[in-house]
Amino acid sequence: MKKLMFILSLTIVAVLSVACADEADPNILKVSKSSDEIIGENYETVITELKAVGFTDIETKVLDDLITEWLTKDGEIEQVEIDGKAEFNAKDSFQKDSKVIITYHIFPEEEKADEKAVDEKSSDKDEELNKEDKVEETANEELGDDETDKQANNEVAGEEVTEKTKAESSPQVLTIKNNEELAALLAVKDEYDPIISEFTKKYAGRTIEFDANIVNMMNHGSYDTRYDILMFSGDFSETTFSGPNFKFEDVNMNNLNLTGSNIPDYLRMGQNLRITAIVEEFDEDMGIVFLDPVITEIR
Repeated sequence: MKKLMFILSLTIVAVLSVACADEADPNILKVSKSSDEIIGENYETVITELKAVGFTDIETKVLDDLITEWLTKDGEIEQVEIDGKAEFNAKDSFQKDSKVIITYHIFPEEEKADEKAVDEKSSDKDEELNKEDKVEETANEELGDDETDKQANNEVAGEEVTEKTKAESSPQVLTIKNNEELAALLAVKDEYDPIISEFTKKYAGRTIEFDANIVNMMNHGSYDTRYDILMFSGDFSETTFSGPNFKFEDVNMNNLNLTGSNIPDYLRMGQNLRITAIVEEFDEDMGIVFLDPVITEIR
């Protein structure tokens, strides 16, 4: 009987020991993802996940090195360190108060500064126009009723003629619907096709409108916020192309005058556009038609 009681006591002790061993230490946390899985995710999402696990000491480091979003997105994580370790596996354990350092990419502040400068310049221009309008209103009041009536009659009498003259003098925007030569230009398959040189010489300074896509985009020289954008006509394809090599050279995002229902913060390779631009010249050595952007619509 004593032997049986002794064995039973040992069994109870063993069960209690296992139960205590299985009880989780609240100060020990297990990560749900490996370091390789976290790299490339958005830093805000990862911070939320790590806080949900229980980590309390989380810091961030910023790399303001983005130029475009071709390969790396704004806010994308470059590296995560936990307790000094940049490589770890899912389910690895760390102390709750381990220091977590998240390094991620953003666009440089220069781009934001450029946009702010443009906004301020536009605001100053609007203010000057408002002042001019007020001066003109005051001058009209000083003309007197008779002079104002005379001026109004002259304007009404000449309104129809003026609008007709403007319509006749304004160059028509060339499209594939109203210009067969533009349609032929956009259909060429050789960047040195004689059609290209003939068209650019004939229509230099004229405005054309057509569907295009970005095939390459890079920084202009050493600038961070000015770009050279190479385009083909039609929709983007990795296997086929149409039209000559069109290029916007040394432009920033504001120069493009972006429009459309969904304007992105930054353009990228593969973006489909509707281009309205002025024909500048054709570089026969490079096989490139240079354009000056008027309106760039996102398709």
